[in-house]
Amino acid sequence: MKIVCGFVSVLLATATVSGALIDFPTENRALLDGRPEDFFMYVERDFEGEKTQPWEGGSFGFVRGPIRTGQSVVMATLHEGVDIRPVRRDPAGSPLDEIRSAADGVVVHASTQAGGSNYGRYLVIEHRFGGSPFYTLYAHLATISVSPGQAVKKGEVVGRMGYTGAGIDRTRAHLHFEVALMLNRNFQGWYDAFQGANPNLHGLFNGMNLIGTDPSAVLAAAAADPSFQLARHISALEPYYKVTVRNTPGLTILRDYPWLVPAGQDANPAAWTISFTASGVPVRAVATSTAVVEPRVEWVKESPVAYSHATRGIIGGPAGQPRLTESGTRFFRLLTWPNAPAVR
Repeated sequence: MKIVCGFVSVLLATATVSGALIDFPTENRALLDGRPEDFFMYVERDFEGEKTQPWEGGSFGFVRGPIRTGQSVVMATLHEGVDIRPVRRDPAGSPLDEIRSAADGVVVHASTQAGGSNYGRYLVIEHRFGGSPFYTLYAHLATISVSPGQAVKKGEVVGRMGYTGAGIDRTRAHLHFEVALMLNRNFQGWYDAFQGANPNLHGLFNGMNLIGTDPSAVLAAAAADPSFQLARHISALEPYYKVTVRNTPGLTILRDYPWLVPAGQDANPAAWTISFTASGVPVRAVATSTAVVEPRVEWVKESPVAYSHATRGIIGGPAGQPRLTESGTRFFRLLTWPNAPAVR
């Protein structure tokens, strides 16, 4: 994160953020000034008897859940968004920051029940970039001022910052902000099969069906480059593992995001080998003629960190012998749901 912020502070001497494809959802732009500690809301950490408030815990990625493995400490919990600090508070300490749509789009979900999820009150806005749907999520809101189906413009006020949801109080009030892709348009069928004990209050826009990329990197890159394209940005992310899945009608992600498939690929192969970032964002899908019945791990980047800690529990097994965990199997059932016969 420090590298990104330093890069941005050099480039943005003359950049016009308002002209960016995706703009900041609050007044807080400290990220662009090389002050991440003033942009990200800290977390309260108590690890091995030491209490700290690291701002890094509010950034994206494996920044939470410290675990000691031998002589090293590994962050094993993924934070799938960024927590943006308030800029203004009232005398009681409650945030006053307005929340604004990061880009033109349509409100597709408004969860007005503060106790409806760990997100508290939250909004999801759909944006169409290059013909593909992308989603921004705004969580822990005090109030919501828009409704599903409503078109919004970039910069339009959609709510006010708050501290609703799990693990947050007035002192740590912030906006949890995500930039995401949708995993599967058949989500409800998967949810009924695997999570049916609890009702799905959020339809397609349940957090389990939205896979987020780093919003701070997106905001910084969009501010620095007037020609920024989100699909190009995601395609350039470093892959961490590859899994081959059979080609089924349930792979709606390839219809929503056709740019995942390089030009010249077989349009109707027996299977697809899909590359993912460590956090689970798909970045490329390559056709393969080798049929598979169940998802098969093809490759994982080797590192000192255990597979499970580096892939949010999707990949497990000892070094050199990667395999899908139970959680990973559920993830790929979701990605390909319904798991119908292969498309030929």
